[in-house]
Amino acid sequence: MLQQPQPRTLLKALIVIVVMSCGLIFGTTWKVEKVQPGFVILQDEQKSEAKYKMKVDKNDATAGWINVGANQMQMVRFQRGRFKYAAEEEEQFMLKSYTCRVEEWNKVHTDHLPHSELHAKWMKTNISRKARVFPESTVYCGRRIGAKYISITKEIDDIPEPPVALRDRVTVIPQHYFTVCLATIYGPEPKFLQIVDFIEHHKLQGATFFHIYLRNSTAYDRMLLDDYVRSGEIELIVLNDQYWRADFMWHMMQINECHMRNVNFAKWTALLDIDERLEMNNGLRVVDYLDSINNPNVVNLHFGVQWVLKDQLSPAKFENDTQFVDNLVFKRYHNTSRVDHWLQPKCIIRPDKIGAMTIHAPLMVYHGFLKTYVNSTIGVVRHYRNVRGGALYKNNERAFDMGPYQLTSINPEMEKKLTKACLSRVKQVYDTVQYSCEEMQKMYAVHLIEHPCIKEPGYLPAQNITNY
Repeated sequence: MLQQPQPRTLLKALIVIVVMSCGLIFGTTWKVEKVQPGFVILQDEQKSEAKYKMKVDKNDATAGWINVGANQMQMVRFQRGRFKYAAEEEEQFMLKSYTCRVEEWNKVHTDHLPHSELHAKWMKTNISRKARVFPESTVYCGRRIGAKYISITKEIDDIPEPPVALRDRVTVIPQHYFTVCLATIYGPEPKFLQIVDFIEHHKLQGATFFHIYLRNSTAYDRMLLDDYVRSGEIELIVLNDQYWRADFMWHMMQINECHMRNVNFAKWTALLDIDERLEMNNGLRVVDYLDSINNPNVVNLHFGVQWVLKDQLSPAKFENDTQFVDNLVFKRYHNTSRVDHWLQPKCIIRPDKIGAMTIHAPLMVYHGFLKTYVNSTIGVVRHYRNVRGGALYKNNERAFDMGPYQLTSINPEMEKKLTKACLSRVKQVYDTVQYSCEEMQKMYAVHLIEHPCIKEPGYLPAQNITNY
């Protein structure tokens, strides 16, 4: 460790530099006092100032010169007191702009797909296609050693689109037991209330991670999504490219993309829309039911659906506790259809066992049963169907086929927990703590500036609340 020089005991002209070849630096001889390997104290600043056009404070023993590399002498400032001297660079940082490193996970080359025989068979029957992927599918690509980015072209000589970076998602043991894929968020209806309801509901069902797909939303809705990203509970995937397609057309791509993200990431994954909730009976949570399944051939749990008619749009912003709670979908809407196992059901899958997905069920599986029907006495999907329209408004015509209807509510204990969880989260994001003008001025004063409220005429300390 280098001891801090004392200005009273050293010459006024002390500076520290790297020792170079017997005290000769650029042909100039210096009188020095050695204090640390690689450092010397200079006793002549005038030549330094003239040569490097830098001002050195003769009364400051922390100022000095050092060789930063390639014989480039630069002025430096030492930490007051003591500083730690590094004799050489740490190994992991011995790299240059042209250094190309290949991570261990990226040292794999593959020439065939997993379950290649099955995929070859499916291609013959047009279930899995070799080239036709636009606009509603995803692509399986082989791995290449050291590849950092990936893009797709139709022909080998075509100019590729801007590539996307590869990420290490290779896991042997699933990181999560139960995850949820939320289908593409889009459309003009405000979504913040439905987003918090959807996420908090399935967290109470035991889900520990969400993949959420976003096409468009308001900035207000995005604040809530970003807060869930901040807390590490969701991954937000923004969908956009240069080609036109209707917003709903992203759905098929999203289903298969999210399926692949969860292979070896989760043991079980639910694929749902923003207006759907997995609802269990008899006090069970989803994970409680999943824990009871020990047959390895059960790879797709097929849930029937109940429509709950939703005839109003959700509010655009949080105003107060009462306004928010009164508009929670599970509190406001109760007109419920019978259970139907065939009309738009949803599923929980074993991602590693599924070969291809459609929106409502697997198309092909690698092994096991294609569908295992979950009895409605165990659980259903509660679908809050917006009867005021939507991109696929013709679906609403099926509401008449879903009768008879009756008024139902979710489990009272679940309702209590979910209300508390939803309210707590939105208040954390939107219910900004307000301060009086005096309190805000205290914070402004730290930065030596004046808050605008100080100059407002008729300022009353106890009443002047502002968002500045």
